Amino acid sequence: MKAIHNISKEAREEIITELLSHRSRKELADELGITPAAIVKFSSGKTHPSDETIMRALSIANDDEKKKILKIIVNDLVSSIVEILSNNPTIAEENLEELKKIITEVDKKSLSSFGFI
Repeated sequence: MKAIHNISKEAREEIITELLSHRSRKELADELGITPAAIVKFSSGKTHPSDETIMRALSIANDDEKKKILKIIVNDLVSSIVEILSNNPTIAEENLEELKKIITEVDKKSLSSFGFI
């Protein structure tokens, strides 16, 4: 998932925190194929999980955790886009229509999956 490469250190830490709310550090480390010391470093913000570790996190997450992790990722990416557009009005003007198309398409797919259209 290309988007994972673009998430912040804070979002990565939040993903680990979410997974730790249902497992011990040792259990999570075993599931992710890393050391418990790495989990401690992630939790304290000393280092952050790699893209590969985040992908593994998604693969080991249960359905509820996966929804929360995906929400963390989307919220992080959206806030990054908003920050870029807010600080660069010219880019915002050029890309606003494209963003509107994407949002409309996502809305249509969501409505369709619920049987509304």
